[in-house]
Parts: sequence; C-alpha cells; structure tokens
Amino acid sequence: MTQRFQARAFAVVARYLGSGEQPRVATRATVGAFDASRLATVLSRGIVPGIANAVTDAIHNSTGAQVVVATDQRVLFLSCTFWGGPGDELVTIVPRDLLSLAESKLGTVSVLRLSFAGGGVSLTFPRIDKAGAVALAAELRS
Repeated sequence: MTQRFQARAFAVVARYLGSGEQPRVATRATVGAFDASRLATVLSRGIVPGIANAVTDAIHNSTGAQVVVATDQRVLFLSCTFWGGPGDELVTIVPRDLLSLAESKLGTVSVLRLSFAGGGVSLTFPRIDKAGAVALAAELRS
C-alpha cells in the first residue's frame, strides 16, 4: 500500500479513534466468509449474506471491497469508494483482544482468515495488494 493511501485511510478513521489509539496499517481487501476459498471469493467478490453473527453480518452485508485499518487496540472495517480509496462509512469495529489471525496464505491471490468471538472473516487480496496483506498479517501477529 502506498503511503498516500494509508494517510487517507488514517484521516478517515481519526474520528473513531480513542485517546492514545494509534493506526498502524491500512489496506484494501475483499471480505468474505471465514471458510471461503480464494477462488470463490475472487469470483463472488466476497458478498455472502445471512451469517448469524451481528459483526459478520455487518461486514458481509456491505460491498465486498473494504478498507481494513488495524490500530494498536482495534480493527476497523470501512467502505471502499468506487476508485478503491477509503470511504466515509464505518462498517464495523472489532477489538484486537477478541480477534486472532487464524491463517495466512500469501501468493498471487493472498488470503488472511481472521477469527473472533462468534465468527470470522476471510480477507482476500489481489496481487497488487499483496504488500498490504503482508503488513496486516505482521501487525495482527504482534
């Protein structure tokens, strides 16, 4: 991800941050069901309605492309503009202590699976956003 993209994403989430909370990584991803395959997510663009958990419902019922911002305390999911930039709509927030990186597969199409209480999501990254996948995985492991 470019520094300019991260700066725009950090500016959008600034109003949602608590005192002392610092944004660390921002990247663009296609959000799908926790058990979605890379190919299925790419083909379906990650839109999977009807998941039982409220957090995963909020994530899945918005567009497949989202901007994911990891801070030192939470992970925020934002809408994505038509051109791929961070949108103004906050989709959901997941506290970092409830979230874990369940799996990471980095390749031509990279996927990160995030599990949290009551569900989880699969983040799929095209080749152009692989650096964002690597940075997000490293941040979530720390």
